[in-house]
Amino acid sequence: MAGSKDRSRTRSPAVPLTIGRPELLIDGSDRKFRQLVHDFFAFMARHEALRNGHARRIGLAGIDYTMLISIAHLSRLGPVNVRDIADHLHVTTGFVTNVTRKLQELGLVTKTRDPEDGRRTVLTVTDAGLGRLEKLAPYQRRANDVEFGLLSEEQFLQLCRIMADLVAASDDALDLQKKLESGDGPP
Repeated sequence: MAGSKDRSRTRSPAVPLTIGRPELLIDGSDRKFRQLVHDFFAFMARHEALRNGHARRIGLAGIDYTMLISIAHLSRLGPVNVRDIADHLHVTTGFVTNVTRKLQELGLVTKTRDPEDGRRTVLTVTDAGLGRLEKLAPYQRRANDVEFGLLSEEQFLQLCRIMADLVAASDDALDLQKKLESGDGPP
C-alpha cells in the first residue's frame, strides 16, 4: 500500500513498561495491559453514548438520567438518601445534591426529611419520573441486551465482582498518585 510504513521493518525505541506486576506482563510486555486500558476507554465512551441516548429519549442529560434511575432502583430496597446515591455512583454528596435539585425542579424527584434522622434527606422518584423510566425501558432493554449479550450469567457475575474491585483499587491508585505528586513518597 503506497504511503504506509511496513511495521516489520521499522521499530521504535523501547518504551518503558507501564505496569510492574509480573502477573500482568505477558511475555515480559505490557502490550496486553495497554490494550486492556484502551479497550476500557473505548467501552466507556460507547456506554456513555448509549446512556446519553437513553437520557435524550426521556428529555434529560446523561447524569440526570443516571441519578434518576439510581434513585428508582435503590428505593426498591428502602428509603434512599443523598449519601446512598453518592456511594452508589462514586461521587460526592454535593454533586448528588446539585443534580437532584434539578430533578426536583423538573418534578421527577421529591426530597423529604427522613423521619428517623431529620438531618437526612430522603429522595423519591415521582410518578412523572417513573413514567419517563417506563417509557424508556423497552428501548433500554434492547440496547443493554445487545451490549452485554455475549456474557453468560457466570461471566456477568464475575465482571460485576471485578469492576467493583477495580473501582476500589482505582481509588487507592488515585490516593497514591496524589501523594506522589506532592512529593510524599518514592516513585
